Amino acid sequence: MNTGTRSRSAPVLTAASLARRLRVAQLAVFEQVVESGSILAASRVLAMTQPAVSKSVRELESQLGGQLFLRGKGGVQLTEFGQLFARHVGAMTAGLQDLTDELNAWHSGATGQVTVGAMLTASAALLPEAISRLRETAPDVVVTVRVGPNSALFPALARGELDLMVGFLPANATSSLQGAEPGMRLVHVPLYDEGLSVVVSPSHPLAGRAEVRVAELRRAEWIVPTPDAVAYPAVRSFFEREGLGMPRRLVKSVSILTNIGLLARRPMVALMPQSVAAQLAAAGLVAVLPLPGVGPFSTVGYTRRARRLSGNAAVQRFIEALHAAGDALQQATA
Repeated sequence: MNTGTRSRSAPVLTAASLARRLRVAQLAVFEQVVESGSILAASRVLAMTQPAVSKSVRELESQLGGQLFLRGKGGVQLTEFGQLFARHVGAMTAGLQDLTDELNAWHSGATGQVTVGAMLTASAALLPEAISRLRETAPDVVVTVRVGPNSALFPALARGELDLMVGFLPANATSSLQGAEPGMRLVHVPLYDEGLSVVVSPSHPLAGRAEVRVAELRRAEWIVPTPDAVAYPAVRSFFEREGLGMPRRLVKSVSILTNIGLLARRPMVALMPQSVAAQLAAAGLVAVLPLPGVGPFSTVGYTRRARRLSGNAAVQRFIEALHAAGDALQQATA
């Protein structure tokens, strides 16, 4: 079993004794070996010799009292003991990064980095607007965006690997916090209410019309959000209200790039978030049809750790940019 070696002679550890044993450089080496999947690959990234990386890992295993990796011809694999250690290393290095950013901000102004988790909706409209505004006031801040589902991003936020999570605010995110430290709470900050717009390609026969009748869309091919999307219940309500029923010829997709590509190739009709539709229409990529669409179905905002009110100037500036971007998008879709 991939459990790691349990040493009977391993000392009983305390926070103080572990602090004396561990070195920050060891944590960096451990994280790189995990990411690279082999000692050799990690040594190349770290610009260290392979024996030096191996020695660092052996010393770390000795200090912790357990085997971290299983070695094989194809590389290394975390043991169960290694997986336990890895769950905490991310939070430790994230805390060190926070300290680094705050020291840099103190000495040289608005520098540092912000790591943001984003759902696809935020990636298309809110985040580009917020990052653009941030660049105007703090051009040296590095913004890293990680896109993924709630099931992956909320735990990463709880572990301290993300500064913020941006997208639709869930009714209850605590159910996604398996493995988080006891007492962990998340704070949700709303920015604007989101609805859905009906869009087509700018070359579509219905584009540019001052009036469109719902009956004209009965035989259309549709692009709708996937059933697990926040907007899906509102989509079903839209079709029922308009007396259409769920279309038979449809594509279920939340990929903005895929949807734009489909609209450009076929005379399809799509339902997408109003803020996204407004941005794409301004860029000439879609045309919004004069239909009622779906009125506010969810709230877009950001989530942060309750106990992580970071003094990091970059994070604070980014939060300000998010609020300004949210206000602008709310006005554009009002």
